[in-house]
Order: sequence, then structure tokens, then C-alpha cells
Amino acid sequence: MVDVVGQELNDLPYYGLMEAEIDGCPVLISQTGFSGEKGYEVYVRDSTLNAERVWYAIRGIGARYGLRVIAPGHHRRIAAGILSWGQGMDAETSPFQVNLGYQVLRKKTGDYVGKKALEEQRERIESGDYPFALTMVGLKMGGKPITDYAPDFWLISDKGGTRCGYVTSPWWLPELETNIALARVPWNKSEIGTKLMVELPEPYADRYGEAVAAEVCEVPFVSSAHPSAREQAKAHGRDSAD
Repeated sequence: MVDVVGQELNDLPYYGLMEAEIDGCPVLISQTGFSGEKGYEVYVRDSTLNAERVWYAIRGIGARYGLRVIAPGHHRRIAAGILSWGQGMDAETSPFQVNLGYQVLRKKTGDYVGKKALEEQRERIESGDYPFALTMVGLKMGGKPITDYAPDFWLISDKGGTRCGYVTSPWWLPELETNIALARVPWNKSEIGTKLMVELPEPYADRYGEAVAAEVCEVPFVSSAHPSAREQAKAHGRDSAD
């Protein structure tokens, strides 16, 4: 990106914006990046006229670095603990089930839809009475590298063989050289280090018909170049963003 727009890009802070030109076309650049990574987004002004020109200018300069056009990195999304609608959450999901409780502000005085119910849920959780059947955890698990999208939710069992939860988003994480997943399990099996078993489909199972070992672990799986609000709150000993 420095080759594309110049050294001033290095002074752009996280969530900063800068005006620039690419191949003579006006653009707006932000330093955001997908899934906590350090990356940039280019917004093309007069895009109906300039988008193709900007596209090929970036690809041409990027070719010397092996730049490729891809979809968002699925394993990055999972590694950062970012949820996918319909997989990790839906309209019936409480933020307290999926590691988003930090978004339920403690100091917010104004009313909002669901405030009373959410505050009651937090009170129950803090008293030791978890109000949901399942909660989201991160898993590191065995098996062959998972390199395609899961078409279904894969079942989880405890060490005794009793099915108790399911995987929502699995993938192979090259940095850790292991399969990782976001999953739903009972609250009493969500502690870091809890040993579980995952029933992988035949292409990824070590042995046909046998579940692979899994362990509950911290989310995010790898540290972010730009920690999310959840990570920042946790680092400061808070359980909400306020």
C-alpha cells in the first residue's frame, strides 16, 4: 500500500482516514482490516468511472508481492472470534451466550429494546445461575486439516461419550497448525482446558466413525494487530465496554 499511495500511509492510525489518488483517481483509504489484522480498505470516488482503473492499478503493483484476489479469510474470522450470522448467532441469541456480553453496557442509563431482559440475564449469570442451555467457546481439535466450509453443525460429546453441543464454525489455522472452531457447549463444560470430543465427517476424521479430541481454549485464538473492544475491555479488567 505504501507503493500504491506513498509513505504517508505509515502515519495513518487505526480507523484513520486519508485522501489519496491511485492512478490519478481520487480515493479514500481507511486503516481497518478484517478480523483484527492490520489492513486497508480503498473507497473509490466516482466509482462508476474509476473503479476498474483503481482495481488494476492495485493489482499491478501488488503482483510483485504475490497479491491474490480472495474472499475474506474464513479462518481469520474464526481465529478472531467474529461471529457469522446464521452460524454463530441469530435473532434468538443473547450476547451473553456468544462472548458479546461486553456490549451490554453497565453504565448506560438510557432505555433500549431488551434492556430489562439483558440486565436480568447478567444478574442471573453473576449469581451462578446461567440462564441458557449452551454457551459459545473456542476449541482446538484434532483431525485432518479442515479446508472447506462445514455444511452442517458437527456434534460434540463429553469424555464419557454423551452428546452435549455442536460446532458452529470450524477451520484449519496455519499459525497454530491445528483445527480450530467456535462451538456451543453447556456452561459447566465451558471452562478453559475442558476436554471434549468432536464428531468430524469422514474427510477430516483421523479414523472413520471415531470422534477426535478437542479442548476448550481462549478466544481469540491468536493475538490481534488491532485488539477489538472486547479484547481491550478484558485487558483492562472490565466485562463491558463502558
